[in-house]
Amino acid sequence: MGSWTRPPTVAYPRVWLTFESRDVDEPVGSGRLVKYRVQDLPLERVEDAIEHMKKFFLRDEPMCSSVGLYKDPVGLEEFSELWRKVAAQKCAVVCFREGSDEIVGLNMLTVVSKDSPKEYKFKSAGLQMVTESYGGILKQAEIFEKYNVDHYLSAWGLSVSPKYRGRGVATELLRARIPLCRAMGLRVTVTLFSHPGSQIPAAKVGFYDEIVVTYQQLAEQGYHFPGVTHELNKLMTMTVE
Repeated sequence: MGSWTRPPTVAYPRVWLTFESRDVDEPVGSGRLVKYRVQDLPLERVEDAIEHMKKFFLRDEPMCSSVGLYKDPVGLEEFSELWRKVAAQKCAVVCFREGSDEIVGLNMLTVVSKDSPKEYKFKSAGLQMVTESYGGILKQAEIFEKYNVDHYLSAWGLSVSPKYRGRGVATELLRARIPLCRAMGLRVTVTLFSHPGSQIPAAKVGFYDEIVVTYQQLAEQGYHFPGVTHELNKLMTMTVE
């Protein structure tokens, strides 16, 4: 994951923001609101978080779903190990509903450093194609040079439990990066958003397009993701002062 470590002065686990939205099973238009919080993912919940990501993220994220990672035993184990390394950085965030320890949503945040691996090698052909295509887009952006930073915040997956969707949870998980970056001394956060369901909330909280490619362009480069029903894949950036 690189040389970056969480500053010892930043308490862990820490709540980054709270918000109000509908309770579980409350219909749209209901006036009954409950509190939610976005906080650091506790180390004792890492395996629960990985199970959530395997169950929901790998089926929902267009590229991962297209190559069938959710049913690839080798890919599942390799991605799980990657998520464990991500969680060890103590940057991943989780959303909980007040009075419940059920995982509402997750953002598997990671800090990328100049000395982080530039390429990943996996036994799973599907996972290798996903990471190679992402790496190619990232290489075009030249984030370290453009923004003159040694580290930036990125992510290996954003997911909201299906029964909590439509409550603005993804937006708040992304918004939590602002206080997190400020506390950690990070000025830039960059993520590949592969679906409008994440691109739209990212734009709401201040992300802007860094590199935009079509899935057709990826196919022309040898990265085929059959069955994806939308056009654009966006590397998006937000700067935090």
